[in-house]
Order: sequence, then C-alpha cells, then structure tokens
Amino acid sequence: MQFRNIFSPVLAILGWTIQHSLAQGGISMLPPCAATCFQDALISQSVCAPTDVQWICGDKPLNTAIQGCIAGSCTVKHTLTAVNITSTMCGAPIRDDSNIIFVTGIVAGTAALIAVSVRTLVALMQDSFGLDDVFALAAEAACLPVTVIQCITPKLGFGKDTWVVPQNNIYRVLKLTWGSQISYFLCHGFTKLAFLFFFLRIFPDENTRRLICIVIGISILYTFAFAFTMTFACSPVSAVWTSWDGTRVPDYCINQNTFYLVAAAINIGLDLAIVSIPIPELMKLNLSSRKKILLGAIFGVGTVTIVVSCIRLSAVAKYATSTNPMYDNLMSGVYSILEINVGIMCVSMPAFRRFLARLVPQCFGSTQNESGKPSEDEVPNVRYPTRPVRCKKSTLSGSLFNTTNSKTVNMTLKSNTKDDDEVRLMELQKSGANIATQSLEGSTTDLGRAQEPGSFTRS
Repeated sequence: MQFRNIFSPVLAILGWTIQHSLAQGGISMLPPCAATCFQDALISQSVCAPTDVQWICGDKPLNTAIQGCIAGSCTVKHTLTAVNITSTMCGAPIRDDSNIIFVTGIVAGTAALIAVSVRTLVALMQDSFGLDDVFALAAEAACLPVTVIQCITPKLGFGKDTWVVPQNNIYRVLKLTWGSQISYFLCHGFTKLAFLFFFLRIFPDENTRRLICIVIGISILYTFAFAFTMTFACSPVSAVWTSWDGTRVPDYCINQNTFYLVAAAINIGLDLAIVSIPIPELMKLNLSSRKKILLGAIFGVGTVTIVVSCIRLSAVAKYATSTNPMYDNLMSGVYSILEINVGIMCVSMPAFRRFLARLVPQCFGSTQNESGKPSEDEVPNVRYPTRPVRCKKSTLSGSLFNTTNSKTVNMTLKSNTKDDDEVRLMELQKSGANIATQSLEGSTTDLGRAQEPGSFTRS
C-alpha cells in the first residue's frame, strides 16, 4: 500500500476548499507545509477571485499546483491531516462501507462454524473420525482469526477514506491485517488437505491415490511457504505496519503486489486440480439420481470457491498500489472472508447428508431392500447372488470315462455401512474345497474359478 502517493487522487479536494478554509480561519489548523501551499497557490494566480468558492474548487491548474507543492514539502501524515481538515470544512462526503465486511464476516463465519461442527459431530457419532476431519478442524481454527479480525477492523476505520481514519488506527489495522493474512494461508492449505485426505479415504485406485499424494505435497509446500513469507515480509517485521508513514525505512520488504498475485494464482490452480481429481472416478460409478445430485452440490460449491477466488484476484491486484488503502482494499477483505469460509462449508457438505439422514431418514437415509441387502447406492455396480453359485463343467455328458466335478463358492460381500458416502472396497471372501477333475488318462484340470463380482454364471 503506497500511502506516500495518497495525494495523487485526494489532494484535489484541497483545491476545492482553499477559500472556505481561509474564510473560516481553518488554515491555522493545517500543517505548516500545507498552509504554505495554500497561500502560495492563491497568490500565484490572478484568475480566481478569493470569494469565488465554486470556481476555486473546480480550477484544475490551481489544484495541480497545490498537489505538486504538498507532494514535495509534506509528509504522508501531514498530507492526511490536511485533506481531512479541508474536506470537513468544505462538507465533502465521507464514504463508509465498513458494515459490508462486518456483516459478511458474521454471516459467513457463523455458517462455516456450524458446518464444521456438524461434520465433526457426525464423524464422532459414526466412529469415522480421520485425518480429513483433523484438517477440517485445523482449517476452521485458522479461519476464525481471519473472520474475527475482519469484524474488528471496521471499528478502527477499515472501509472508510484513509484521511478520516485516526492515524494510530492505521497502524492497528495494518498489524491486524498482517496477522490475518498469515492465518489466511494456513486456512487455505488445511482446507485443501481436508479435501485430499477425504479423497484418499474413498478412492482405492492406485494411480488416483498417487496423484492425490502429489497434490498433498504441493499443498503443504504452498501453505507453509507463503505463510512463512508473509510472516517475514519485511525486516524488521514491524515495518509491515509501521513503514507506511515514510518515517521508517525497513531493511527490506517484499513486493506485496507480486506476492499476492502469485499466491492467488497458485491457489486457484491447486483448487482446479483438487476439483478435477474425483471426476474420472465418479464417472465410473453407476450412482442413483439422488447421489448424483448430492455430489453435484458438493462440487458445485467447490466451483463457487474458485469463482470467488478469481473475483478476489482482481481486488488483490490493486492492493499494493492503492493510494486510499483503507477504503480501496475493503472488497479484498470481503472476498477473502467469503473464500475461506465457503471452502470450509464445501469440505463439510458430505457430512450434512449423513446428519440429515438421522433427522429425516425418509429423504436422506440409506435405503435397503426387504431382504436386508445393501442398495445400489451403498455399493455401486454390484449384483448380489441370492444363493450359492455352482460352477460346473462336464465333458461327454453321461460318459463313464469322465467324471463331472463341481465347486461351490460362498460369496460374502461386505460394504462399509458405517458411512455409505465413503464406500471404498468390497471384500470378497471365498470358501470351498479344492477339487480336481481326474480322467482315465490321469490329467488334472481346475474346474473351479472365482469370477468377478457381478458376473456370476449358474449351471
């Protein structure tokens, strides 16, 4: 944020109020550098009458002269003071959109907290608490500081024009924002890991699991690399929130604009990769319409997160170059709150179906047929035999020279009914005697062969 250039868009307001300030004696309240610029600007021109307030306010050459003078002779703090005094005297409107971020934080933060609480409750009740649940809780723990801070900063002036904010509050807002940005990266990373470990739980394909592990590694690097860089963005660290006034020169500071743009681009790329991982696996499944709708809702919310990230990217682009940062960066904060809280809601959505299944089992519960066998929703693409299957092979039926042998295979299909959204593998247990077919020539043939589930034959 370039406070040093704040005079560029706002000092024109000084030109609007020169005569009014003099008439009210307000010039005595201005910093000496700004008062001198006022006087010199009026003296050096002969077109504008001292009593013509409207003409003075709209005179571009006069405004340009004032801007150039203050740029070379006033500090950032003096500039803000001059703009605040003269704009107040002239009755210039004061913009205040701070309620937007406050309401957004309350609504989105509450919804995310409820979502992750439901997810955790369901996992504990079903005894299925895993790493994905751990990272979902970690994401919420990292998200809460961001949301709370963004609800506090409006009380300090965030969302108002910078020159009307008490200068001590600017230090506080920048310090709180720095802390929230560290938590922002941690929240994003933990949300991604919650998704990925959930995928590891439900997808057995080895190639898919290897891909998931690779994305997990990249997500961990992304999380801690950007959180670490944000922590030590300046040296000394305090320069992050103190160097805006131009009185302290840090040893170094990262290019904030480049940093945020790169971080946002990588974040969007990782989100796209994570959303894409399940698609090939889901296309293989023969799910009911109800399941398809639920899955579509889950990944639909994930798409919303990506859309919000893209919108936020446009707001972040002007973060470091804003000349009115307390007001201009408001929407960046709003989109950040939405982005991380919607992500947590998205990763918690699978638990909502299981939670609602207990409240409204007729609409959301798992279905079983009358015989007690799992439905197709629980174990897709599987047909269930109703009796033991006999695989028989005979040659020269009724011949005395060959013996007909058969093998009985008892099939037991087990599904994880604890959590039918997380069906992973069916276990096939076989039992039966090893039977050989003997012929007069002494040849031995294995006639029993276990076939794939769903492709049984009967004799």
